[in-house]
Amino acid sequence: MSEHTLDQDAHSTRDNLSDQATWMRLVYMLLFVVAFNLAEILIAAIAIFQFLKVLFTKEPNEKLKSLGGDLAVYIGDMTKFLTFQTDKMPYPVSDWGEPPKKKKSKAQ
Repeated sequence: MSEHTLDQDAHSTRDNLSDQATWMRLVYMLLFVVAFNLAEILIAAIAIFQFLKVLFTKEPNEKLKSLGGDLAVYIGDMTKFLTFQTDKMPYPVSDWGEPPKKKKSKAQ
């Protein structure tokens, strides 16, 4: 390797280490790891409650069913951000979920 290439690599590394956006992403990543763990606990509680509800009534709670689905999407969004699949930060930085797309009827 030439001395010129080593200087460029050192300069590039220095620029990368001083990039404020990268360090801010680390802060957000740490916050989303905490949110991820809280969501895990909430999902476990929902799962236990739903099991007991089905055990005694044969019917799950519809509101908790919906919340569980929303949490699944949220955890997926956090995972995508944490693993650098996307730069889009999940809630509360972005909106909570995507609104459902309305189906167009064929009569229109």
